[in-house]
Amino acid sequence: MRLLLTVILLLAWAGLAWAHSDEDHDDEPAAVAVASDIDLPDEPSYHQYIRPIIEASCVSCHSEGQIAAYAPFSEAEDVLNAAQDIAWHVTKRLMPPWMPSPENLPLQHDRSLSDREIALIAAWAGAGAPLGDEHDYASSSSDVALPPAIRADLTLELSQAYTPSETVLDDYRCFAFPLGLEAPRYIAGYEFIPDVREMAHHGILYLVDQSLKAEIEARDSADGRLGWDCYGTTGLSRGGSIIATWTPGASPVRFPPGTGVLIKPGQFIIMQMHYNLWTARQPDQSRTLLELADADQPMKELAIIPLQAPVEIPCPAGHDGPQCQRETAIKRLGQRYGAEMSRLPDRQLRRCRQSLADYADNTGEKARGFCDFPSPFAMPLTVYSALGHMHELGSSFRMTLNPDSDEPQLLLDIPRWDFHWQDQYFFAEPVTIKPGDVLRISCVWDNSRSDEPRYVVWGEGTSDEMCLGTLLALEP
Repeated sequence: MRLLLTVILLLAWAGLAWAHSDEDHDDEPAAVAVASDIDLPDEPSYHQYIRPIIEASCVSCHSEGQIAAYAPFSEAEDVLNAAQDIAWHVTKRLMPPWMPSPENLPLQHDRSLSDREIALIAAWAGAGAPLGDEHDYASSSSDVALPPAIRADLTLELSQAYTPSETVLDDYRCFAFPLGLEAPRYIAGYEFIPDVREMAHHGILYLVDQSLKAEIEARDSADGRLGWDCYGTTGLSRGGSIIATWTPGASPVRFPPGTGVLIKPGQFIIMQMHYNLWTARQPDQSRTLLELADADQPMKELAIIPLQAPVEIPCPAGHDGPQCQRETAIKRLGQRYGAEMSRLPDRQLRRCRQSLADYADNTGEKARGFCDFPSPFAMPLTVYSALGHMHELGSSFRMTLNPDSDEPQLLLDIPRWDFHWQDQYFFAEPVTIKPGDVLRISCVWDNSRSDEPRYVVWGEGTSDEMCLGTLLALEP
């Protein structure tokens, strides 16, 4: 049933989409100045003023096993040695990484620092980063939303490390996990833990029915390596429904109280790993922790709704040749990922009721992709979170509800895209999408960032691009 629902949702939204000229994104951040009207101590010390900020807003990433483990802040000496670098990054509002703009709808877990916190760090670094007396330390009383701690009721971990293929730069590999449940349970939260972060482009969990058991067993390790190739979705005859996603920079996820994803005895979870092998190729044993809730108290079921927009990115100025032709890009897709994938760019244009003429003004330096999705549901849809996904040419991402109305709502506005800091953003209050509402996703790319520019369309590789959004919503 869930598989059918996911397919229906995707087709319904995409099938009703129409073309519309996209609004401009703010490509460049506004200049940031340290506030001068904030009352500050003459000599802010580390222990009294800076340590509470670092522990509340920085250590969760700057510690062993986390995404910024290369620059640990667990000891005072670590922070003092990086004082000038920390001050530069926070005054530019580059750290802590919080990608949504202030114009976004209010979101949970906002990691951005207050003006006073930024001013304190700048003043402390400017004063030579004094240490102070550790007896002056008091933990932060600010309402900093740290990532939730996920209880590991069920761990999905490979039985042995998987070594990516030697013949590709983007290895999509699927691994099957029988759940071994004796009774239905709900997934209440999850945490994806990549083993080799340099290779991990994304991880997606799909829920598939027990009727696919024979097919899974036939595919698994059929080529002599753990798992099986699976560009696109799971590579199975029925792809399954997405129940969890991870991208670089993502935090652990706990679903809203009273909601969850139902899993049943006999079902399988398929973990699709996209390994990008540009800089590393080594054995990987990534895992996912699942926090479960009993099904004796029925919970509201959640569904992840995927939305896609076309990708049509020309070469930047000064570049020409066969690699800058769309036909070459389409042929490349077929050679790398199969004939079905080569048909996807044109199919996306049709789904969005567009043609290449809608992208005639795209340039390599500023190319847009967009699609409008009128709500296909007869009842209001309750939405808890939104996610955007592009690759390394991305400049900005935007998801807007009723963009052409008098009161548009920016569900997700990321004016400075950073591939390494993608996340699922939960709204402070659930968003209601009513019958007749229109949802628009739009992306902007800069192809001059590429070392070897070529015409780029939607593709599976890290050097290809995507314009993808997802919504976490109650099942309609």
